[in-house]
Amino acid sequence: MESDQRRDLANKGKSTSTSHENVSSLPSQGPSTDPTLAHISSPPDAEKTAPDHPGLTVAGSSRDNQEHARNVTVPSSSDSNTGSSSDEITPAGKGKVSFKELAKYDDIDLVKPWHRKLILIHPVVIAWVFVTYAAYYGYRIWCNYQYRLRYGGMEEASWIFICVEGVILVPYMAWMTVLLLSIGDRQRPKLRLRGDAVPTVDVLFTTCGEVVPMILNTIRGACNIDYPRDRYRIIICDDAADPALEEAVRPLIEEFPQLFYQARVKIEGVPHHYKAGNLQSGIDYAVHLPGGPAEYLATLDADMIPDPEWLRALLPHLLRDPQLALISPPQTFWNVPADDPLCQSICEFIHYLELRKDHMGAAWCTGSGVVFKRFVVDNMGGWPTPSMAEDQLLSFMMNGEGYKTAYLHEFMQVGMVPESIISHLKQRTRWAVGTLETAAELNWGFPGKFTKHMTFPQRWCIFTFALNTIMTIPVFIAYFIIPALLYWGRDLMVYVTPDQLRWQIRLCAIWVWSLRINELVLTLPSGYIQGQRSAMAWQFMIPYLAVSVLRCYILPKWLGGKEIAFLASGAIRDRLKERYANQRAGLKTRLNLMGIHCRIWFFVLFVMYCCGAAGLDWWRAWKIGRDSHDVEQALRHLLVNSMLPPMWWLFLVVAYLVPIVYVFFPPTVPERDDMMNFDPKTGAGQPKHKEIKQVWGILDGLREVLWVLTVVYCLILFIGTFLR
Repeated sequence: MESDQRRDLANKGKSTSTSHENVSSLPSQGPSTDPTLAHISSPPDAEKTAPDHPGLTVAGSSRDNQEHARNVTVPSSSDSNTGSSSDEITPAGKGKVSFKELAKYDDIDLVKPWHRKLILIHPVVIAWVFVTYAAYYGYRIWCNYQYRLRYGGMEEASWIFICVEGVILVPYMAWMTVLLLSIGDRQRPKLRLRGDAVPTVDVLFTTCGEVVPMILNTIRGACNIDYPRDRYRIIICDDAADPALEEAVRPLIEEFPQLFYQARVKIEGVPHHYKAGNLQSGIDYAVHLPGGPAEYLATLDADMIPDPEWLRALLPHLLRDPQLALISPPQTFWNVPADDPLCQSICEFIHYLELRKDHMGAAWCTGSGVVFKRFVVDNMGGWPTPSMAEDQLLSFMMNGEGYKTAYLHEFMQVGMVPESIISHLKQRTRWAVGTLETAAELNWGFPGKFTKHMTFPQRWCIFTFALNTIMTIPVFIAYFIIPALLYWGRDLMVYVTPDQLRWQIRLCAIWVWSLRINELVLTLPSGYIQGQRSAMAWQFMIPYLAVSVLRCYILPKWLGGKEIAFLASGAIRDRLKERYANQRAGLKTRLNLMGIHCRIWFFVLFVMYCCGAAGLDWWRAWKIGRDSHDVEQALRHLLVNSMLPPMWWLFLVVAYLVPIVYVFFPPTVPERDDMMNFDPKTGAGQPKHKEIKQVWGILDGLREVLWVLTVVYCLILFIGTFLR
């Protein structure tokens, strides 16, 4: 097994490390295989503090420590939404660990009461969307069938359009089914650890070639969190084996006794499994540190500056629930542009989708800032490596073992998004391929080796997210077909009697209104502006995702398939620097680099393709009106073709303008030092804002105007069907 091979390599010392001088003199101790024991190994007669150990102290025996994490008395929750509960949750045994409930909701400061009410009624709105679309879709099929019976022809364009529209809506409807499985109010309390009697934690600090000053600042922040220094260690896992970084951290290792450095050796020809392999190397490295491995593991990315209360906020949830194996905080970003054209802040995910997944028991490991129980990972054979979405796979495999995973909706870390559109695209396409690799390993959620203890919602999440990823290919094809049908010139909606046309228009209008209401209910709690950008981002990312899935997951190498490159979010350095006003490359350079690497020329051609199709359809309508001297006939032609709500071609044009406009008018973000508050005592910089307040941009504002006009247009059509 690969996990055994990894441990063999670790035992042979196949990694370089920099730590405190007395580390190498201490005996190596392997972790216990008994899940009921804490993984803090020490001789039976050990003192409370391990001898010559600068990092961790061992509180009591291993079994006592594990009992601290399991034998928890949970009092009734406070009825108040705010304020501190008078009850404490105190595990029994030596060195009692205590924590306190501060509020009924962990996100009491983020989510407004009326937002919670919207979330509660959202399943009803989703159900209404399904009902209205089923009525509209079914009636159109029936009208097509009646048309065939009357006139004997298939009217191929109409049938193709029905199929194309259905394909485009599959990912949307699949996502809505996930939200339908999360009915009810999510109540995860806001908890805090108290005192210095706290569990031990090994923090795996992963790097992969990011800039050294940024890494050092994050390390300083992590070394100065509000947690006893003898109860946690930070293990720098340098996957790039950067000599400059190793040299730069030496003074910090001398300053902070809980800090260690290691860089694994990558043997040529042996799979190194990207970030998952790097994390596993840190897990193996901790086994040989003084005192042995800690009870808990945590991860931290090189750019993610932790909040001082990070560990104190997450650990109580693991302590109070023996079945909870992992808990994740959201990732927020200090360098997101205020108008965020690429939708990098992923607000819908961190403020809505992940909350609902948490409520249904299918929360993901979000990559950085995560805290989890070490014995669970050990019993799984180590960190799973078959997927580049290593975080997603870890949490799902924990679910498959019968453990719960959770999401804490508090801002406990602030990091950076990729600062270039090129690195952004590489990151998102890697996520897509990783999602499919995860699904393949988990049998797409169907019964199998790694899913035997999963609940139906957990299985459905695996299937749905993989389905939506693979659907990027047919959706991409469908985007091409819609303008092609307009070029063809055949009616997209057919009918036998005027009443059939009226009812198709009425049902279409009701369905479009339902979509709009659903969008409002979905996006208001998570950020309405970002909701508009998220919809556009899905559409303009479809070509990139579809090509990546096809080439990196489906096609064999002899047909053009290739392995996707792994690039950390802060590691790509290029000549663009398009977001910094004083360093930005000129327009000619941007056109050259983005045109080649981002295929901007494709979006220009597609916008022209769509506009040409609509223009041709309008010319046909003008010609019909001129020849028949009947404006009504011309309007009827437009209604059943290019002006049929919701006018997919027009919304696609707006979305596909995003990367084009980005080249000419890239967003500007302030310099790093202008966004940081530096602590004079620690030297660590903390971002001034944990989440950037979003403002309207040109294209998302244009999309909002289009939506308003579409709703009004549907209202006019709806009323008009009753007037004639």
